[in-house]
Amino acid sequence: MRTATLCLAIIVGLAVVPAGASDGEPRLARAPSDMSGAEIDAYNEGRMTSDADYIRCRRIEQIGSLVKKLRVCNTNAEWKRIVDKGNQDARDSMETLARGWSNSQEPAGTTMPEIRPQ
Repeated sequence: MRTATLCLAIIVGLAVVPAGASDGEPRLARAPSDMSGAEIDAYNEGRMTSDADYIRCRRIEQIGSLVKKLRVCNTNAEWKRIVDKGNQDARDSMETLARGWSNSQEPAGTTMPEIRPQ
């Protein structure tokens, strides 16, 4: 009886918003990082590890602590978006460095008159 109650609690905790979500993907009722390991296992059951909706967790070291780690869980699709955003930010930074950290135009009214040799 206790197992059935636990399974029911897990299923209720994994309630998904109807498929009419804005981007067509099912939405979880709670953030994956807020879910317990058992809830994530129940959600991932029957899904392939390469599925876009499969939830993966990573442990990220906390700055300032030698042992504390933060558990961050996201779907494969969300991890891909995070990696793509980081890569794009890195490319943008490198392009800025290649241009020499300067704007091509000075703001109006801040330029000095040009001095020409006579």
